[in-house]
Amino acid sequence: MKLSTKTRYGLRALLYMAERYDGERAVPVGEIAKEQQVSEKYLEQLFIKLRRKNIICSVRGAQGGYMLRKHPREVTVASVVEALEGDITFADCLSSGGCRNKGSCATHDLWSRLKDSIDGILEDTTLFDLVNKSGSGENNAAGVANG
Repeated sequence: MKLSTKTRYGLRALLYMAERYDGERAVPVGEIAKEQQVSEKYLEQLFIKLRRKNIICSVRGAQGGYMLRKHPREVTVASVVEALEGDITFADCLSSGGCRNKGSCATHDLWSRLKDSIDGILEDTTLFDLVNKSGSGENNAAGVANG
């Protein structure tokens, strides 16, 4: 399993915003694109999805850009993955259609446990956690912690 570039780039952009979070200042998409080496146009496409899920909001005007709707402590990685990827499933039997061989399938329980474990980690991890565990986040942790 591999997450798409949508999720990887989207998460990087959100972490950049989380490092600078003060609850007031929007970050220009051009700045994020330049710093994260991602096309501005591509980020705009990702930000549409993130806005629809109320993870970020756009701010118009001279000081415009994007900002997190909530404090980084309140934004889970699970919500970001859900916004950009949808539900992650490891096997068709775990999708909404279910599995007709669930009772006799030797691997169903394995895939289910794996999904539950990964979902739990994503739910328990916030942007704040990631910013404060990364080398770059240590310098900005006080700003995020007080924001």
